Amino acid sequence: MNDSKRFELRFRNPEVRIYAAVVLPAVILGLLVILFSGSEFNYLFAALLQSAALAGFYSWRFIFRRKEKFKESG
Repeated sequence: MNDSKRFELRFRNPEVRIYAAVVLPAVILGLLVILFSGSEFNYLFAALLQSAALAGFYSWRFIFRRKEKFKESG
């Protein structure tokens, strides 16, 4: 089998845990904002909330993977 590191979709994986803790609640909050907000900008608020959550997750992921790469190399 290939020696490359495979992605595990388990809660043991820290990336999956952070995704579940950051992005999934942002999606739920975005849907709640769309449903219950009386503002005419509710879609914009929901999109900004979800975009900020995704940007935060991928920023963390970039830093995490870089630390893991340095940890493996030396």
